[in-house]
Amino acid sequence: MPHRAPQASLAITLFAVGSLLAEHPRLPALERLARDPSPAVRLEAIRALARIPEARSAEIALGVLDQPMDPTLDYALWLTINEVSTPWIEALESGAWKTEGRERQLEFALKAIPPSQASRVLSRLLESRPLDPAGSGPWIEIIGQAGGPAELRKLLNTVTAGTFQPAAAQRAIRSLMDAQRLRKIRTEGDAAAIPALLQNPEAGIREASATWAGLLKDAGRVAQLGQLAGGDPSAPVRQACFQALRQIGGAPVITLLRTQATQGPAENRGEAVAALAALDPSAALEPTLALLPGIQDENAALALFRGLLSQKGFAKSLAGALDARPQTAGARFLPENVARAGMRVAREGGRNEMELVVALAKAAGLAPDAQSFTAGLIKDLAAKAVQSGDPARGEMIYRRDSLACTACHAIGGAGGKVGPDMTSIGASAPADYLVESVLLPNSKIKEGYHSLVLTLKDGTEYVGTLARETPQEIILRNAAGAEQTVPKTDVAKREQGTSSLMPAGLIDALPEQEQLDLFAFLSRLGKQGDYDASKGGVARRWRLAQLVHTDAQSGQEGWPFTKPFTDRRWLATYALVRGSLTKASIEEVSKGNPWTGRLAVYAVTEVQVAVAGPVRFQLAAGPGAELWVGDRKAGGTGASTINLTPGRHRVLVKLDPKQVPDALRLESTDATFILD
Repeated sequence: MPHRAPQASLAITLFAVGSLLAEHPRLPALERLARDPSPAVRLEAIRALARIPEARSAEIALGVLDQPMDPTLDYALWLTINEVSTPWIEALESGAWKTEGRERQLEFALKAIPPSQASRVLSRLLESRPLDPAGSGPWIEIIGQAGGPAELRKLLNTVTAGTFQPAAAQRAIRSLMDAQRLRKIRTEGDAAAIPALLQNPEAGIREASATWAGLLKDAGRVAQLGQLAGGDPSAPVRQACFQALRQIGGAPVITLLRTQATQGPAENRGEAVAALAALDPSAALEPTLALLPGIQDENAALALFRGLLSQKGFAKSLAGALDARPQTAGARFLPENVARAGMRVAREGGRNEMELVVALAKAAGLAPDAQSFTAGLIKDLAAKAVQSGDPARGEMIYRRDSLACTACHAIGGAGGKVGPDMTSIGASAPADYLVESVLLPNSKIKEGYHSLVLTLKDGTEYVGTLARETPQEIILRNAAGAEQTVPKTDVAKREQGTSSLMPAGLIDALPEQEQLDLFAFLSRLGKQGDYDASKGGVARRWRLAQLVHTDAQSGQEGWPFTKPFTDRRWLATYALVRGSLTKASIEEVSKGNPWTGRLAVYAVTEVQVAVAGPVRFQLAAGPGAELWVGDRKAGGTGASTINLTPGRHRVLVKLDPKQVPDALRLESTDATFILD
């Protein structure tokens, strides 16, 4: 465990053993250690508490959740609660351990104890507790993770009765799916409930219900799913329907998908082709060749290729189909951006589909591969980057969506976790190493970042780095930075990849000066000045949204204070390395339409507070800015202090859209900024 300090470990272990000799008089001292600012001390205190099998030990250990957590602390707490589960359950059932205000602790503990115990406890807790229409507390998720048939049926009945509010109903459906996916428990009457749910006026409920129909492989829903896939106004609903049809499979589905792939609405054909490729690869080739030349958006091309190439062997078939098509001298079959998107996917995530790379390049009149980079050329590029590269321009290039650097790498803890953290890469590695790592990623794969390849029983292939693993699931981070959860029961083959998740040729399309600027930026990371993100105390992860006149007309002025960050109105972004959020980032979300009255722009982040008390913030945001914590106004530009309770808090900066500052920066040394 990386947090463990040897001195702390020895001292606290001896301390706990000594406490066993008497009636545990040292629990108050262990409680103080469990609140220590050092994660290493908290870790050892948690494990020491496991040696004292009392309900009070569990209570103290669970209190650690009010402070910043990490995977190591999380695992230590899981072990301890598992070991002191019996006295904790007795205290819970007797009423000595109160659940009010401890919902997060209850949720963690019920996940940690054996499922049979959790189900028994949950049944008793729910006997006299109706499920809240708003879904407050952890009960919905806990039922999916630990509930038995009776609890699951109660949850389903609440969904079908329409008692839940829309967001709670979506969570309930996902919870019912988790019970089936991970614990193989189906709820009586689930398939009968789906037709009405697919007609629900809330798009989120239709989307979740479509996913559920796919999980159940409900062949009776093919026609209804096909109708929604072809015409639902919500793109996520249409995507969920195509995915469900793919899971259900069979001749009727293949016929439906072939029609959608060739005659359906243009915006749906990519989803239809990808689903068809999973069920009948040969039938998907012709629609794919018809679709690719007309794609305009590079992100749409990336999504399509990722869907297609997740089918084992499809890359080779597509390369053959591209080569076999009739050719016209001098004519380009594919737009350059579409071909480059396909070449990137063919070489990302540990893939090395060079036949397809060559075929795509040929179809767009491009060079099929990166130039041959010799050691001398790499050193020359590194020297040029140091001499003439502009790191400020390079940071803007690094943050382009088309390169997806922030989706895979973190700086100062903010960003993706697919590849190595970049915070101090420039201070710890020479420039030529950085150049080689970008141009030839397979030559420099950092330990722990090799790809993991999972082949499922249906032939689907998932490639990514291992994010985490449970007894039931494997969670991968793919090359796009998204997490993919795979039940272990669905895996036919698991193997370590030999290539980097980062695709070769990623920056081939950049002009040389932009490449030099990017290398200059990377080489400055971690060095003193504007590119040192090693110190905390500054907000780096932001969500942006604007309040418009229709929000006021519908009485929804307060939605930025309460809506979850999964709401599609939020735009996620990161501050620069120096900790400032740029005016360009803020204005991107506040552009709006000419007919939209913009009332306010909100920049929102979160903090974790360990100990109750005053928390001081320092805001730089220009005139008119307001700082809010939760639903309380804390101040404006400059210093503000507000008393906060332990736990997680939403922090909002409200801006006048007519006075957007050149930069926004928020600092605090009294709280920890959340980066995920």
